[in-house]
Amino acid sequence: MIAAIWAKCAGLIEIALYIGAYLVYLATKGLVHADFQAVGLDNGDKIVSLQKDLGFLWEPGWQSWAVENAKSLVVTMNWVYIVTYWPVIMLVALVLFINNRQDYYFYRTVVFVNLAGALLTFMVFPAASPFAIPGVGLLNTIQEYGPTFYGSEDMASFYNISAAMPSLHFSWTVILGVLFWRTLRGPCRALALLYPVLTFAAIVLTGNHFILDAVAGGALAAGAFVIVLLLRFTVWPVRRALRSPTI
Repeated sequence: MIAAIWAKCAGLIEIALYIGAYLVYLATKGLVHADFQAVGLDNGDKIVSLQKDLGFLWEPGWQSWAVENAKSLVVTMNWVYIVTYWPVIMLVALVLFINNRQDYYFYRTVVFVNLAGALLTFMVFPAASPFAIPGVGLLNTIQEYGPTFYGSEDMASFYNISAAMPSLHFSWTVILGVLFWRTLRGPCRALALLYPVLTFAAIVLTGNHFILDAVAGGALAAGAFVIVLLLRFTVWPVRRALRSPTI
């Protein structure tokens, strides 16, 4: 009886989890730093300085070349930035939920652990998007060339404008890339590599993230997998054993 009720409510429970996670995401905005936007700009300058010192502040040059020589590529990357994020993530989540509930719960847990790490970083180290940092020379290509509805001032209250480090865009793409690598076969498996590579190009060329934002996002994804796998092979088996009836 309880199992039947749980099965019927599973979808609603998942929706409630997503809504709850989004509300927590909004609630953490400015929780540590009162003027988190000013701190975000300052931290953005620190990322710029670090990439300069390491010798790979390549984003302005890449974007400048693309704007001057391949504007259609820039517009395409604008759309890639939008489409490869929530539309793909939610579609994959829905397909997994319907067809493979075990994999769904595993990857959903990885995403939530990943989000927890990202939110902690956003609170302690808010970082503005590269296009917002004076002196870097990067455009917000989505607002310059469209679609301008995305990331407009009207949308600002629905997201954290100082949450560029680490890049959740890239981090969640890496998680889905692992999923694609493990589940797809034949030529379709190339999507596992193409998806994060395409997303990396989009987040950098649009001026939304630095290379280090993506590196941090990839490291965070790896860390989330490690944590969930450790739980899967240590804590969860013990809990199942404790719940099993004794003979």
